[in-house]
Amino acid sequence: MTTSGQINYEPVTLEIITGAFNVLGVAQEGEALTPRMYADGLRALNWLVQTLSANPHLWALEEGSVTLVADQAEYIVSPRALRITSCRYRLNGIDTPMNMFSRQEYFDQPNKTVSPSIPVNFYFDPKVADGTIYLWPCPSATAAAQYTVRYTYVKFLDVMDATNNTLDFPQQWIEPITWNLAKRLATQYPVNDPMLMQLVLAQAKETMDSLLAWDNEPASIYLQPEYRWGPRA
Repeated sequence: MTTSGQINYEPVTLEIITGAFNVLGVAQEGEALTPRMYADGLRALNWLVQTLSANPHLWALEEGSVTLVADQAEYIVSPRALRITSCRYRLNGIDTPMNMFSRQEYFDQPNKTVSPSIPVNFYFDPKVADGTIYLWPCPSATAAAQYTVRYTYVKFLDVMDATNNTLDFPQQWIEPITWNLAKRLATQYPVNDPMLMQLVLAQAKETMDSLLAWDNEPASIYLQPEYRWGPRA
């Protein structure tokens, strides 16, 4: 048996949109999409990408860092992040995990910038524009000179804005994205064949469920009681 030896498969925007219309039986063989069909397909594709980007994909995790400034509690996160999943402070190459605050926990702290020390807690406010990470306690001059804060964040996924763009997804997502794009387009380009529409819905769900189930870390999860606040009455 002779295989290709190639593992990369990267269809571009136009191919994905055309494929979705082909699934619906709308695009005719050998005929190009009309400008209206392409515009509808591109809009629906970008909506789908933005919805999927809100899922905690393993491959969408990136690493970032914050350069500490004495007596400063707030730091703009760049590049933009959808979410920060974990934080750690680093000294001489040694990382120590930090505790994640909720919004209320952080803003309920009475001393945001007084009594600076080594930051051991963080809260991330994603916002619509630039996200902000809040550290508590804020760093002292000594901590700012010696420590850095490293964090793991969920990145924004690139939108499609040209016919030759490729997806900002692993190639295993091409099929579920194509089927789910067809499902979305069916509201504007109805399918007259009920059996075909049922097939589209079933394939959209099956392929998406399969990838979401695969997109998880295989490592074990360990749970333990939270003692930070002590026993509750």
